[in-house]
Amino acid sequence: MKIKNLYIGYTKTLLEIEELNLEAGKVYALIGANGRGKTTFMKSLIGQIPSLSGQITLDGKDLTTLLSLDKSKLFGFVNSRFAGVSYMRAKEYVALGRSPYTKAFGRLSAKDEAIVDQSFETMEIEHLANKFTEDLSDGERQMLAIAKVLAQETEYIFLDEPTAFLDYSNKKKVLQMLTKIAKDENKCIFYSSHDLEMALEYSDVKVCVLKENNQVSIISGKLDLNSLLNICFQD
Repeated sequence: MKIKNLYIGYTKTLLEIEELNLEAGKVYALIGANGRGKTTFMKSLIGQIPSLSGQITLDGKDLTTLLSLDKSKLFGFVNSRFAGVSYMRAKEYVALGRSPYTKAFGRLSAKDEAIVDQSFETMEIEHLANKFTEDLSDGERQMLAIAKVLAQETEYIFLDEPTAFLDYSNKKKVLQMLTKIAKDENKCIFYSSHDLEMALEYSDVKVCVLKENNQVSIISGKLDLNSLLNICFQD
């Protein structure tokens, strides 16, 4: 996935991205202060929000030429919090990830069922399969939301502050899982975060929204916390 000279926003530019290439098998952490357009950025990358100008291509194809069904097979998106669905069991929720592949009646094939089961196994949450989603903890629901995206079998997984409502142990567990998924399944993981120390530890590339002008800087080498604070937050 290649991004070039991209300007994102609604009526005016929120972020400028000169060039960014997203590669399979890598974890990208999007870091920046509140209100800088991080969520808009991610939704622009998956085609939910049109960019103001610039280009996003996948294997040479312009993102704007892809059908919605094609996008749903390429991109998975996880919100910062999944509150659960009344009277829906965890397995039923994860099975929704297969909707781009099921026919009009939405019936799961044996292959679909196997993929759903594998998603639970990958996230190590098999014990939650028959529990109601509203009865789960925040950490369990977040793992479940990621399992649903895994069932969707997308090449790219975008997560909007996936650790925002979790305690320390669950934050670490979720990011460890995402790192493992990127490496083991050769997926591109792209997440935003305010957990700076964990973002530094659990990412291959830091995508930093600069504090001066809202341009995006790509840092693939080592970066310490003080440098990150100076780049993105401190006046």
